[in-house]
Amino acid sequence: MASASARQGAARPMGGKRPHPSAVRAGSARRAGWWTPYVLVAPFFIAFLLFTVGPLLLAAYNSFFESRLVGGTSFVWFENYAEVFTDDRFWEGFGRILLYGAVFTPLTIGLSLFLALIVDAGVVRHGGFFRTLYFVPYAIPAVVATLMWGFLYGPTISPLSDVASWLGLDSFNLLDPSVVLFSIGNVAVWTYTGYNILVFFAALRSIPAEIYEAAVLDGAGGWRIAWSIKVPMIKPVLTMVAIFSIINTIQLFTEPMVLQPLAPRAIESNFTPNMYAYSLTAGGQQLNYVSALSFVLGAMVILMSVVYVRVTNRREADR
Repeated sequence: MASASARQGAARPMGGKRPHPSAVRAGSARRAGWWTPYVLVAPFFIAFLLFTVGPLLLAAYNSFFESRLVGGTSFVWFENYAEVFTDDRFWEGFGRILLYGAVFTPLTIGLSLFLALIVDAGVVRHGGFFRTLYFVPYAIPAVVATLMWGFLYGPTISPLSDVASWLGLDSFNLLDPSVVLFSIGNVAVWTYTGYNILVFFAALRSIPAEIYEAAVLDGAGGWRIAWSIKVPMIKPVLTMVAIFSIINTIQLFTEPMVLQPLAPRAIESNFTPNMYAYSLTAGGQQLNYVSALSFVLGAMVILMSVVYVRVTNRREADR
């Protein structure tokens, strides 16, 4: 009898209280439905594995092979990667992209930040209307936007050519090889400035109003608040936008590809690395070499992003 009473006492919770039946049922339901979150996220991971990880692994596998007319496909180790590093046409396009990014990435981000600060400061009336107006170019598909600008750039059909002729500029041609890169950059600035404005404006709106009030009490003016408070507090967003801009710069393809029929002499098949990869795939069927080229280009994107983050963090630490 004593041992039975001891066993019953040990089975009871401390304090002599039994758990409420509803708590027991809730715990059982949680244990029974442990698999529910995994089922909900499974479609995403399955699609990610099939359409992202799978093609990457297949491309990595193909990059170590070479298809020959005689002898079939053979394993060549890193020969395709070595050929990429000695391919002058690839590096010519990559250098052009570096120039493009050095000019238009800071211009786009700087203009976007400037306009976002103006809208956030309430200097202009009807800020919602201007935010919508700025975003409209980004909502237009890139192909349509490039075709529209191509119409304005064309030396024979552009209304700007008529204006230039009235001003005595007979050699006015925005698709000339010497300026076509800047014409393409103009399309990018026109497209992505509005998108960046919305991102910066949302970040600025998340700053507590008490910080502004304290700065005003200390005698800070509007520009001082913008430069010393607003910009430093949205630094993580600035870094994110800069990294995305670097990635978009390396992946430049749509604008020069659409403008190429209008300026075949200025925009060659290797104008950008992506165009070069496309021409090798569509024209030469060099799938193995293009796989290696793509991984080298992806490594360049990662390297440039890491360098940017390191440089900005070092400058911040030195202040």
